Amino acid sequence: MDYNFDKDVKLFMIFDILGDTVRTGPQLWHIDRERLEDVKNHILDLLLIIRILKKYFPLKLNIDYDKVNDYIICHDLPEAITGDITKFEGVPDEEIKRVTKIAIEYLSNKFGNVLDLSNILNNYESRSDIEAKIVHMIDKIHSAIPFMKYQSEKDINMEDSRIIPELRYHPFVVRKIEEGKDLADIFFEFHLKSVDITDEECKKYNITREEANNITGIIRSFANEFHMQKVNGNLLKVEDDFPNEAMKYNRKK
Repeated sequence: MDYNFDKDVKLFMIFDILGDTVRTGPQLWHIDRERLEDVKNHILDLLLIIRILKKYFPLKLNIDYDKVNDYIICHDLPEAITGDITKFEGVPDEEIKRVTKIAIEYLSNKFGNVLDLSNILNNYESRSDIEAKIVHMIDKIHSAIPFMKYQSEKDINMEDSRIIPELRYHPFVVRKIEEGKDLADIFFEFHLKSVDITDEECKKYNITREEANNITGIIRSFANEFHMQKVNGNLLKVEDDFPNEAMKYNRKK
C-alpha cells in the first residue's frame, strides 16, 4: 500500500522551525547566556510537566490527556509563522490576535487532514475546556522557570540599558524591584497570578469550586517548589548526586 506523507512531512518541518525560534522574553531582558530556550524546548518541558502532575489530578475529573498533549504540542505552532511576539515589543493585543488567527486558518486549511488543527488551536485559544485551561496555566508558570535557571546561574542585570522601558518600568516590575526582588522572582510572582479558575469558569467546565482549587493548588505547589529551590540555591545542584560510574567511559584506542 502506498502512503502519501507529503503534508505530514511539511507539517513536521513547520514544527521544526520552533526549534530555531528563541523565546522572546529572555531576549527582551538581554539574558547573558550562550544558549536561550527555544519554543520546542518549551513544548517538551510542558509535556514533562503534565506527565509529572497527572498522578495528582483527581481521577473523577476524567481529564482527556490525549487532548492535553495535543494542546501542548500544537499551542505554539502558529509561532512558526508569526514568531514569538509580545505586546511589550509595541505590538497591540488586537494585532497579535489578528496575525495568530491568520496563521491558525492557514495551518488548519493546509494540514487539517494531518491533525485536527482547527479544533485544537481554536479550542486552546478560547480555553473551551478544562484541558485547555490546564495547559494554559502550566504554560504561564513555565514562562518563569527558565528565568529561575538563568538567575541561579548568574545574576540578571535589570539595569541593562538595552532593556526596553515598557518592561523595565512596568509598574509591577518597578514595585517588585523596590521590594528587593530579582527578575526570576518577578516572573514567578507575575505568572503565578494566572494560575486561577474563576467561578464562571467552574460553570463553563462543569467542575466544583473544590475541584478547581485542587487543580490550581497542584500547579501552584509545583511552581512554588521551583521557586523555593531557586531561593535556597539548590535548583542547579541536581548533578551533584549523579553516579560517577555513569559519567566515565572506557574508549577503545
